[in-house]
Formats: sequence, C-alpha cells, structure tokens
Amino acid sequence: MERTHLRRDKFWTFDIETTTVITGRKHNKPIRQGFIWSGQFYDGVDYIQVRSLQDVIKRLNIIADENKEESPYKIVIFVHNLSYEFQFIKDFFNFTKILCTDKRKIIAAETDQLVFRCSYFLSNMNLEKFMQFEGVPEEYQKSNMDYLKIRYPWTPLTKEEYIYCKNDVVGLHMAVQHRIEDVANEDINNLPLTSTGYVRKACRKAVTANKGNRYRFIREKLDKETFLMMHEAFRGGNTHANKMYANKTNKNVGQRDITSSYPFELLTKPYPTKFFDLEPFTWKEFNYYVNHPKKWAVVFEVAFKGLSLINPDATPVPYISTSKCKRLQFYDPDKKPEKDEKKKKQTQKSAKLGKVDNGRVLSCHGCSMIITEIDYNIIKSQYKWDEIKITRVKVAKKKMLCKELRAKILEFYFNKTTLKQDETSPDYDADKAYLYNKSKNMLNGIYGMHVTNPCKSDYIFDEKTKSIKEGYIDEDGKFTEGKADEQLLLDRYYGSYSNFLSYQVGVYCTAYARASLQEALDACINKHDSNKSDVIYCDTDSVKFLNPSEHEADFEAINARKIKEAEKHNAYVDWGGKRYYLGVFTDEGIANKFKTFGAKKYMYRLKDKKDIKITISGVNKTKGKEKIKEACKNNKISSPFDIEKGFVFHGIKTTSCYNDLDEVQYYEAEGKKIMYASNIAMYPSSYTLGLSGDYDYLLQKYAEKMEVYYD
Repeated sequence: MERTHLRRDKFWTFDIETTTVITGRKHNKPIRQGFIWSGQFYDGVDYIQVRSLQDVIKRLNIIADENKEESPYKIVIFVHNLSYEFQFIKDFFNFTKILCTDKRKIIAAETDQLVFRCSYFLSNMNLEKFMQFEGVPEEYQKSNMDYLKIRYPWTPLTKEEYIYCKNDVVGLHMAVQHRIEDVANEDINNLPLTSTGYVRKACRKAVTANKGNRYRFIREKLDKETFLMMHEAFRGGNTHANKMYANKTNKNVGQRDITSSYPFELLTKPYPTKFFDLEPFTWKEFNYYVNHPKKWAVVFEVAFKGLSLINPDATPVPYISTSKCKRLQFYDPDKKPEKDEKKKKQTQKSAKLGKVDNGRVLSCHGCSMIITEIDYNIIKSQYKWDEIKITRVKVAKKKMLCKELRAKILEFYFNKTTLKQDETSPDYDADKAYLYNKSKNMLNGIYGMHVTNPCKSDYIFDEKTKSIKEGYIDEDGKFTEGKADEQLLLDRYYGSYSNFLSYQVGVYCTAYARASLQEALDACINKHDSNKSDVIYCDTDSVKFLNPSEHEADFEAINARKIKEAEKHNAYVDWGGKRYYLGVFTDEGIANKFKTFGAKKYMYRLKDKKDIKITISGVNKTKGKEKIKEACKNNKISSPFDIEKGFVFHGIKTTSCYNDLDEVQYYEAEGKKIMYASNIAMYPSSYTLGLSGDYDYLLQKYAEKMEVYYD
C-alpha cells in the first residue's frame, strides 16, 4: 500500500468495549451477536467516551470533519487489534485503501480523512506488555475487567470500569507517542506499519548503501517454479516430544538453548545465489552437489517407497513431517482395494496406526516432498528406503550474505549484549532497559523479515458488499479478484527498489537451524544403551534431556565447533573483558521435574524452585497455571504433574465468531433497543488436554519401553 502523508501534530487512539448475547437459535445452536456498550477516544488532550454504536460512528465522523477543516493531511487513529474494531465499523465507511495479511487481519485502513492503524502489528505485543515496554506510568496501564458481565449502553459504570476504559486509550496514546519520539524527526510519517518495519528499514539503509547489493538481489531472483519449490521446502523450527518419555513425569532434566540461533546461521553460513536446472543428471552429479553443502544449494522433489526409520527407539525426533509430505500412503495401493467405501477408510486408518509419531513419519509405503540438501542429509541419517526417485532438481552456488547486512546483525547483537542488566540491581536503568528490549526485538526481527512471502496478494474494500476482497492490482490500478499469478507478483517484488531480501535466505536459515539442533539431538544418545536416546523434548533452538551430567562433554564438543565457526566469521562481541559468542548451547539449568504431552505442550519445575512453568498451545501461561493450582487445592489432583489426558482448563480460552450482516439490526433488553451491525461475538470456552488417536495408540504401544522416573 502506497504510504499516505499523515498529519504530524495530532493523532487519536480508539477502543471499544462489547457484550455478547444470544439472539436466537439455528439448527439447535445458539446465535451469538456482539454489540458496543462503550467507545473511547483520546488525542493526547481530550478523553471522550460514548456508549453506543451510533455514537461511535458519529464521533468518528466528527473527527473526520474536524480534520478536514484543520489540516490538508489525513489523521491517524491507532487501534490495538484493529481487526476487531474494524468488524464493528466497516458497514458505515468507505475504505479507499486497506492493508491486510488476510481478510480478517487488518494492518491499516483508510477513508478520505481517517487512517486507522493497528498498534498490535506495530508493536507485536499485547496492550499490557506494549505499555510496560514503552514506560507508560503504572496508573495508566491496562488493568483487569470482568468481560463476562453483561453491560448495555445505559448500564452505569463503576469507577473501576470507567478507569479501565479510559486507560486503554490514554495508555496506548502514551505508548505510541513514545514510539513516534523515537523515529527520525519525531515524525509519525516515519513510523513503520509493523514491528519488523523497524529492522527492515535499518537493514535496507545499510544494504542499499552499496549499489552492488542491488545487482546481486536482481541476479539471484527466483522464477515462478523455483519460488514455488522454495515455498514448499520452507519449514519452521523442529519441535517434538520423544515418544519414549511423553505423557510421563521425568526428573533431573537438563536444558540447553542456542544463543541467537537464527542470527548465528545468517552470520556464519553461505546462502543460495542464482538457481539453475540440473537436467538431465546422473546420481554421481546429484551426490556431488548434496555432499558439498558448504558450496552448493540443492532444492529438489524426492519420492520414497518403503520408507522407515533405521532405529525407531534411538530416534527421538523423526525428521519427516506429515504436513510436508505429498501423496503420503501407509498401505500398499497395489493390494486388492476395498470396494466398500466405509471399509476402505477403515483400512487406511488402520494402516496408519503405529506409523506416525504425532505428525512425524515413522514408516510409510510411500511419500514425496520437496526438500533441500540439508534436509536430505538429515533424512539419510535417520531413514532407510526400498526405492527413491529424484526429480526437478535446482542447484545454486552458495555465498555469504553481504557484509553490510552481517554488520547490522552483529550491531544488534552487540547492543543486546552490552545493554543487558540485572533487574534486581540498585543501578538498574529504565532507559537502558528500553534500549535493550528494542535491540532484542531488532535482532529477533532479522529472521522475520527474511521469511516474508514476496508473493503477497492485494486487498480492496468492496463498498457494495462491505467486505474485503483478495486479488491483484496492476500498474494501471485495475483490481482483479482472485489469486494472482506468482510470476506477476515476483516481477513486482524484484522490480521495487524498497525490496532487498532474497526469499531463499529465510528458507535456508531455518534449515541450517534445524541442522544445528540436530547436532544436540544426535549427541544425547544414552551412554549405557545406544538403542535409546536421552532426549525428552526439543523446540527450535532448545533441547531437554535426561542424565545431564553425562552429556556435558557432548555439549562442550559441540560448543567448541560452534566457537571455531563463530571465530571464523566474527560472530561474537567483546564486552567487559569477556567474549560473547552466538550459536553456542547455553546451560539453562536443571528442571527438577519435566512433563510433556507433545509439541508445544509441556510443564516443568526448576531445581530448588517451588513454582511451575507451563507452555500449552492455546492456554494462557498464567491462567493455565492458576487452573492447575486450583485443581490441586480442590484435591482433584495431588500434584501439578498429575494432570493427564482429558484434564479440562475450564473457561481458559475466548472463542470468536465473525458476523457479517447485510443491514442494521436491533436487540431488545430491559425494554430498550440496542443497534448493532456486523460484529464479532466472543464467549469463553474450555481447553481439554488431549492426545490424537494415532499418538495415543503409539504411546500405549511404547509403554513398556518408556523410562518412568517416580518421586
């Protein structure tokens, strides 16, 4: 979206509070609708609160009319999580420009006078954390309110409710103002749209200062076929639980984390340049390229037949993910097929049992996927197969990232390292802490900007249907609805001088990081039984394992190699008489107890600590911990680590339901009518800790082999 020149002397913050009610039933299910009972506005001087949808729309129109008289430029209205407020107001405005990541995730939206901007995308933090990060005084920070209480536009507000409503916009205004004061010329026009915009802008300035980098960027551009292969080969961090120890409480668990994993890979590894087709090729040629990963990048499609792990018990994290497989088959299709459709499905389901480990392939009749040479070399070390077929091979010479970008990454790491403080120290400096957090976010954002998809769709707001449509806007401004051809989008991406990042770098960065983690996984083989691994769990840049004292030498050896690599590529900083390396495995202490239920589901207690820490995808860490403690207090479980499959976190989540209405409607309550239009209904829901049927079957199958550490 082309940036609009914005009014500099003033901006607003805006927020709404809503209630969800049941307005009827359909197919024996409740119909839920949300309506506004409060709308808050703040411009740095005046706080305005209105109490209905009608008054929210009226106030926004007043702001637009006043701005038209006062300034030739549009005025910004910041909203934390704009996607929510947008759904309630979209029926009443014509949005001339809109920027989204998809139809329901709005970054910015413009009318003829107003520019709505999402401060969540700007900060990548919830409102409470954003205020704390920007140093908003505590009395203006977000507090708690009972969202389950039914409130109407005429409901009298308590003092606490009034303060809560006010602080949401006053505190947000302070946080955004602090961000504006931190950009060039303290100009709101220099404020990025998203959190990665900060690091992107800093890196762009450094990289484009050398004109040779532009030539390299164009030289290394991807064509449509190579991009689609790259996109399919892209995979995130390696996260998995060892089937031998899942759903069990383990004691004395070691924890190692990689220091700045992705920045380390960007600084020390070479990346693909211009790809070419290897066609035709011999096995000798193919093996030459894949066996020289420091010099050559290879992306290709591979099909396996009769695939299985070499040693299932000693492979805690099977590498092949079912989500990355095409034509994944667990039964032999050449066998006489079942004619009955029901029996056919049952046969397919039965054939899968015991062959999948929570989304990872243990064995299969056949599958195909697109992978890199880094993935292939890991797969070769774990799996065996009866047949293999390689097609569509793309090869590129590798080269280090440009020196300007590497220097910027190291600068962010230097700032993060040198600004770190002890929060309990009497010399703790709040301003220094802010700069530390800022540098930390910049360092983390380096990876995020590299994996941004260059083939992003355009979006427009359809005035007739009051909906967002996805498509492509050509050079003449003509919008075509539907998925645009990737080659058109790639040509536009490489043609823009604001772009400078090659997509293949992000794909390979994560592949390198998975290989680095694999070193640790391979090192944690049990010292007394080579058919068993001590790994319990891993997640992107961390590993949890048994018998930590027995693996100290393993990690010392890995770190020695990482330090040698870091020294070679200057991936370190010197500060206070000490050298700090990226990429090394740091000791995060011993977990007295550790229990996992699968990927992104684990809990642990550090040695000599009473409190537990939990990470369960879909469950708020703080609220989840409270629910577990409550269950202990009510004698439902005797220990937090007694929770099992089927444990219910009641009311822990909020479910959202989007309602797109064709016309204004009314809900009657207490003898009065409440107007509402398109909205989002929100209501509490529970989370049940579960294991998929396939995973539960596998854990039962391995029950006799599992190591169990009892209190």
